[in-house]
Amino acid sequence: MERVAARTAPVELAGLKGLTPLSATTGGADSQEIYNVLRARWGVVAPVDMEPGVPAWLVMGHAEICDIARDEAQFSRDPRNWRWHYDGLLSERSAMLGISPREPRSSSYHSDGEKRRRLREPLDDGLAALSEKTVVAQVEEVSMRLIDELGPSGEADLVRDWSKKVGFLAVTALFGFDQRTADQMMVDSAHIMDHTGQAAEARDRMGRNLMAHVRNRRATGGADLTSTFVRHKSFHDDREVADTMSLPLIAASEFLTAWIALTLRLLLTDKRFAARWTGGRIALDDALDEVLWREAPVANPPLPRYAMQDVELDGKLVREGDALIMAVAAANQDPRVHTGDTWDEVGNRAHLAWGVGPHRCPASRQARIIARVAINRLLTELDLELAVEDHYLAWVPSPWVRHPQALPVRYERARSSGTEVY
Repeated sequence: MERVAARTAPVELAGLKGLTPLSATTGGADSQEIYNVLRARWGVVAPVDMEPGVPAWLVMGHAEICDIARDEAQFSRDPRNWRWHYDGLLSERSAMLGISPREPRSSSYHSDGEKRRRLREPLDDGLAALSEKTVVAQVEEVSMRLIDELGPSGEADLVRDWSKKVGFLAVTALFGFDQRTADQMMVDSAHIMDHTGQAAEARDRMGRNLMAHVRNRRATGGADLTSTFVRHKSFHDDREVADTMSLPLIAASEFLTAWIALTLRLLLTDKRFAARWTGGRIALDDALDEVLWREAPVANPPLPRYAMQDVELDGKLVREGDALIMAVAAANQDPRVHTGDTWDEVGNRAHLAWGVGPHRCPASRQARIIARVAINRLLTELDLELAVEDHYLAWVPSPWVRHPQALPVRYERARSSGTEVY
């Protein structure tokens, strides 16, 4: 009689110790190194710590991410379904409360099913109605103001002085915020996303600014994106409007900062791209796409899914209430779908940087316009030279986002200022 081998029990999070910190996947010079180590040891689903002692499953497979992201019945976005909340395990000082609050925002971001559809509709409708001409004009205005603030020549940090500012201020302009309030919200957003000691105060202040702006637009009207939101029939109250407005602002603070910074680094350091760009043989969209494939600005989107029942995934037992992080940077390099051809992805936008399924980013068109116009204006107006060797660049210590901490440059106003680079 033939002996049947006993089935190995699937791995589960409970009891696992010494897990790789999620921040290790974003903080090294090689963006894929730690993902490769995890994949070699665990497969396409690996246990990691989102912060010390707070575990999650990191999903690195392209097909697995697509399946999970499309199934909101099995994998919820509502943080109340996370066991660390309902078991009372999360410290009051945990940075995860900014990502997965015990009481979620009244927005599609933390909702599933019918509520998600109702709250997503105004966001989709408002962005669809936003003309490209309006977006370009706002980005150009913000860009020129920031360039003028830099002065005719000198030294600058293209992360601090450009990437962190231009996208956020462009988005606040589309919502109709005045410059003073926008500048304050930009500072507050940095505190919130960097989990500084001022994060709680900054979160409260940003909430008050959002609500005051919503009430002002409801009373006075206007032609900006906020005014479009307050008129939408799907919102039940001003809190839902304000919470929905916070989504593009968070995305501008994180995604646009990283995307713009990484693309500037590519153009300034990669001889392959720099030669093609300066020779007029490549458009900025190709560089932007290369970054989305190669680096994925938000490598591990801070949008956990929470298992609604026990399920086995890649030989791991995902228990009801476990958190799952979608590692899109790893999935874009999944050996099962990635060819390894350096130029294979240029012009190809089948990557997962925008997400997939019902929670896919609603603002990919506007984000691309903002990034393209901002980078184009900077490169048109200034002659730039990176002030350090690329290998000396340090990376932000974030578990979610990947971009250089700084891009120090020497610059001077271009002689051909005002001429488009492509």
